[in-house]
Amino acid sequence: MKKLIFTIALFVASFISKATDTERFMQAMGQTLMELGQAKDVASLQEVANKFERIANSETSEWLPNYYAGLCYNIMAQKQKEGAEIDKYLDKSDSFIEKLSKQNVTSPDEVEVIKAQNYMMRISVDGPARWMKYGSAFEGAIAKAKGINPENPRAYALKAQMVYYTPEQFGGGPEKACPEVQEAIAKFTNFKPASPIAPSWGAEQMKGLTCK
Repeated sequence: MKKLIFTIALFVASFISKATDTERFMQAMGQTLMELGQAKDVASLQEVANKFERIANSETSEWLPNYYAGLCYNIMAQKQKEGAEIDKYLDKSDSFIEKLSKQNVTSPDEVEVIKAQNYMMRISVDGPARWMKYGSAFEGAIAKAKGINPENPRAYALKAQMVYYTPEQFGGGPEKACPEVQEAIAKFTNFKPASPIAPSWGAEQMKGLTCK
């Protein structure tokens, strides 16, 4: 009987420990996500990225810390003006995407979205010179994201932005992007994140796209 009670006690202690670990992880992620929302410059974004990386190194079975670290570096790239600097931060973002390829990702469509966002930023450095290399990669990542999860609004938002900012002579522009913009907005209206720390960004980016 004592042996049985001891075994049960160990099981209960293990369960409580796991629950506590989960709570600690959620708390750390929630706090760091709040800091990400408040970060306005590269220095503060770098601090947030470092925190996500530390969480990732501690919680090796969790994919979201690497995902958000990659997202941080993409946002840092968006704040650069020089092509070399943009590429530098995108290279760092890609290194976290590579880590995600070795993890059990429960929402692989979100990884494809980050890939697409990085490709789009690469193109922004020099559209005419880089479209051949990254244009098809962007389209492929968007198609894959939509194929995995047709309700992911970020895939539609990135496609809308790409069309919107592509010159009209190359098949883009605000008028051409209008259906894409409207579809993305509709997807965001119906979107519900899988958890409090699951990806939910993107809706704000659509507000800057005027559609007639």
